[in-house]
Amino acid sequence: RKDTEQQLHGVLYNPAVFYNRHLPLHNDHDGNERKHQLLKTIAPFQWYTSILKQTLNSDPILHCYGLHEWAMQYHPEGADPPPSAKYQSSLNLRVSRQVINDTVERKGVRCTHVDALRFFAPAAGPLNHHGASLQRMDQLRLEQKGCVHAHMDLLKIGLKLQGFIDSGLMVDILEIALAARKLDVEASPYDATEYGAGIVPIETNEGRKV
Repeated sequence: RKDTEQQLHGVLYNPAVFYNRHLPLHNDHDGNERKHQLLKTIAPFQWYTSILKQTLNSDPILHCYGLHEWAMQYHPEGADPPPSAKYQSSLNLRVSRQVINDTVERKGVRCTHVDALRFFAPAAGPLNHHGASLQRMDQLRLEQKGCVHAHMDLLKIGLKLQGFIDSGLMVDILEIALAARKLDVEASPYDATEYGAGIVPIETNEGRKV
């Protein structure tokens, strides 16, 4: 036990490490490999801690209105078809293609989320005020607390860090993520009413006030 405690001294405690699931604590003769394994073990904690700190310290952007889903369906005349359309082929659009285009073009898009932007239609990227393309490291700079995608990501983060999170907090995370996803769908151009979702008509002035 004493040897094990010495091996873990100065290392971020992780139950997965402690129970020997990812990291061999005995008969390890390769110091470099051991260091590499330790870094891999703590990397998710370090990365998501940085993301959450950035989110908490950010100023919320409240005029995004969930337009990322609209940008994925953006298809002006002469442009290539939006690749994401095939993933939503089972859902009917609740508005016309022209309404989608007009809504995206009205004031552009203010999307700060890396994973949302990468699914934009090619023609929609240049309309984003934060850049036509974002790299993963931009997440440390742009993640902000007004983003519905950031709230959905809490579930992914919670699952990645479940060794550090108790069950009560995981329940809270799940409820927040589900509520965010429901809003995400309701504010989209899709008609998901048959699945129990409502409609937040962000293409209108009234809808953007909800």
